[in-house]
Amino acid sequence: MSSQLQAQAFVSACTARGFKWSLLGSGVRITKTFTPEDKAAFSDADMYAYHILALAPLRGGSVWGTDGGSVGGHVGLKNGEYVLSKTGTGANFIKALSRLV
Repeated sequence: MSSQLQAQAFVSACTARGFKWSLLGSGVRITKTFTPEDKAAFSDADMYAYHILALAPLRGGSVWGTDGGSVGGHVGLKNGEYVLSKTGTGANFIKALSRLV
């Protein structure tokens, strides 16, 4: 699959699940806001976020944020904002994604 098609699939998945996305230099960030303390909304975001980030073909970096597997999840639930970031090598994907901003 071409980098352009991968970028379009990533953006479409974000849109379909109500996530906003942004570029982070050599990575991407997805964000979804909801009513603070809404456990169902947090769980919904947590359920789909990793699937969405898997569509970003970045290798050798890291993933971090307010997911349910860390203390950041408590902060995200309390503040009503789910954030997950992914970095790595994948210049062609990042370039294709930057054209969609």
